Amino acid sequence: MRDSGLRDALDAVARHGADDPSLMRDLLEAVLVVGQGLDLDDALQRIVEVAVGVVDARYGALGVRGPDGDLRAFVYTGITPAQRAQMGHLPVGRGVLGVLMDDPHILRIPDLAQHPASVGFPPNHPPMTTFLGAPVIIRGSIFGRLYLTEKRSAGEFTELDETLIAVLAVAAGIAVDNSQLFERARTRHRWMQVVARRGSEPLAGIALSDTMSRLCDDVAELVGAVDVFIVTDEAGEAQIRGHTGAATDPESFDSPAVTSLTVQPAGEISPTLVRRGALWTTVQPLQRAAGAFGWILITHRDRPHWEPEEKAGLAGVAEVASLAVVYAEQQQVARDLEVLEDRHRIARDLHDHVIQRLFAVGMSVQTLLAHAAAGTDPDPDQVNERLVQISTDLDRTIAQIRTSIFDLQTIPGQHDTSTLRRRVLDIVSELSVHAPISPSVSFEGPVDTVVPESLGPHIDAVLREGLSNALRHAHAEHIGVSVSADDVLTVEITDDGVGIGTDVTYRGLDNLTRRADECDGNFTVVTTPRRGRHPGGTTLTWSVPLAAG
Repeated sequence: MRDSGLRDALDAVARHGADDPSLMRDLLEAVLVVGQGLDLDDALQRIVEVAVGVVDARYGALGVRGPDGDLRAFVYTGITPAQRAQMGHLPVGRGVLGVLMDDPHILRIPDLAQHPASVGFPPNHPPMTTFLGAPVIIRGSIFGRLYLTEKRSAGEFTELDETLIAVLAVAAGIAVDNSQLFERARTRHRWMQVVARRGSEPLAGIALSDTMSRLCDDVAELVGAVDVFIVTDEAGEAQIRGHTGAATDPESFDSPAVTSLTVQPAGEISPTLVRRGALWTTVQPLQRAAGAFGWILITHRDRPHWEPEEKAGLAGVAEVASLAVVYAEQQQVARDLEVLEDRHRIARDLHDHVIQRLFAVGMSVQTLLAHAAAGTDPDPDQVNERLVQISTDLDRTIAQIRTSIFDLQTIPGQHDTSTLRRRVLDIVSELSVHAPISPSVSFEGPVDTVVPESLGPHIDAVLREGLSNALRHAHAEHIGVSVSADDVLTVEITDDGVGIGTDVTYRGLDNLTRRADECDGNFTVVTTPRRGRHPGGTTLTWSVPLAAG
């Protein structure tokens, strides 16, 4: 369709007697020049400069029609910088230019001042008498108009000039159409880059506030905004999730009742968000299943016109922002549940181990007090044995309480896995998560400071082998893990289970022996089979000198 329009215009040139080969060559060269390049701004300027040359005009301009019918852009040539500095504002689409903007025909005027729609020129404007205007039509709609004034070689523009400019206008329409298609493709690509780049950040562990602020910076750069804010409002409390420029609080915030992109005067939502001369605010809602819960607020100095590609791009950014907020909320819920689970485990450990041990100590003390009250004289050896047992139980209870306090001071999900204490607790928790009993864990000495990192893999192997065997095979009621450090690092795993039979061979225990030998240490297994009411159990002790580690 576009090619046929150009052929018709060239045929019109031939019908008007312009059979001069040099003229046709110059015209075709002009058409080719107009079609060069894809940048829209460059194409508009090139069209004006070529048109001036084709019809030998002193001045030329191209006015681009805006969505409201006024001039959105005005590209010109022939006026010097000095003249431009004295003229004041450029034409805005009033008078003759305004009338012609809706006229799809070529208009030739011998004297502009005599035209009924003429309103004169602004002060210091160069004198212009003769006029030739042609519409630039794209896909059946007027994109803008070519304005040519002051024929150099004649008193006025001719019918041949009309025909020549008609050819050039068709070529200009094709060139602008191609440039617009390119600009739209480039715009879509830019928005897609933002969506792809920021959409992956929440999964990469980047903080929500950082992602939101980067989204705001990206949008501001793409649309030339004064400021961009991402605001959520849940339960009547507005919160700025991301912003450009200096931080501010959304005081007197009124939630926008919009379901799609909307442009409204600045200050209607929150006056505190209007800065640096902004007069308009674009509102793009953030959606979730229950409806809008936030908005992207974009402030502008001039009322913006949103192309379809920009609307689609901003909608994509809004989806990324919505998903980022929802994902952050879900992560927070997961962390809260982890805290509750951790607290429940600690409470269970305190009940199962600490309280039971304290109860047993209390019973032993009451027994001694009962003997004293009755005036009986118990066996001194038994009393000493009982006191030693009480002291041992109290030491173990204190160690367990210390471990629980350490757990309470540690933020779940933010563990420092570099510490030995944390590594031990994580391994025990991992292995016993589905076990019917929860092993007790105790520490003694500066285990986090004196144990070298080189022993970490050995300690992991000891815990995983020894504890998993106890959990799976011992059928124990109590399992304890103890880690102590002074001159020697000792890892001990005890249980009150059935013991290890003489006919059972565990290759993993041989591996632990080899690990101890590598570190110049020792590994021992003491086991007592359970017989009837007689308790049994197993104690695994892995120890290495720290000086050698």
